[in-house]
Amino acid sequence: MDMTRARPMESQWDLLDEYNLNASFDAAWIDTEDIGEIAERFRAESGSGIPCDLSTAFHLAATKEQDSLVWIGTHSPGWSIAITMGGSFTLREEASAGGRLIISYWHMADLGKIGDEGMTYRRDGKLGTVGVEGFQEYARDLNSCADFQEEVQSYLILAGRITGRFLDRDWFATSRVLYRIPRGAWPR
Repeated sequence: MDMTRARPMESQWDLLDEYNLNASFDAAWIDTEDIGEIAERFRAESGSGIPCDLSTAFHLAATKEQDSLVWIGTHSPGWSIAITMGGSFTLREEASAGGRLIISYWHMADLGKIGDEGMTYRRDGKLGTVGVEGFQEYARDLNSCADFQEEVQSYLILAGRITGRFLDRDWFATSRVLYRIPRGAWPR
C-alpha cells in the first residue's frame, strides 16, 4: 500500500486524548522490531522490562518518579515505538549508531507546545528534520502552519505514513514492555 498520501481512520489527536497521552506525548519510532536492542540503545536497566498494557504502564509510572520509564513494543512490520511514560528522556545521538533510524516527537497539549524542532530523526548520530530531506513525499499535503491541534495531527499522520501504521484502538490495546532508564544513564 502506498502510504505517501494515506490518512488514518480516526483522529490521532482524539485517540491520544481518549487514552490520556495527549497532555504530554513523547515518542520515538525505531526501524527495528528487536525490543531488546532498543532497550539497550536507550540504556535501559538490564532486566527491568515489565510486559504490560497501557493502563499498567501508567500506574507503574505514577509510582516510580525517580527514573525515566519507557514503554517499548512493536509498532508495525519493521518498526517499534517507545513512549516515555514517566520522567523525562532525551534521546542522544549514540542511540542511532550503526545506521539505525530513530524518529522522535513530543508535545505538551496542556501548554500548547511542540518540541523545538517538531519531528526529528537521527541516523548514525546525525540529526535531521522529518518533513524535509528524505521524507518530503510523505509530508507534501500536510498542514504544518495550522493551529496546535492540526499541527499535532499532521505530525502523527507523518509518522504513520513513514512507519506504515497510524495510531488506532488495536495499537492502544497492545501489550508492550515497560523499561526503566536510570537517572544519569545519559550524561548531560
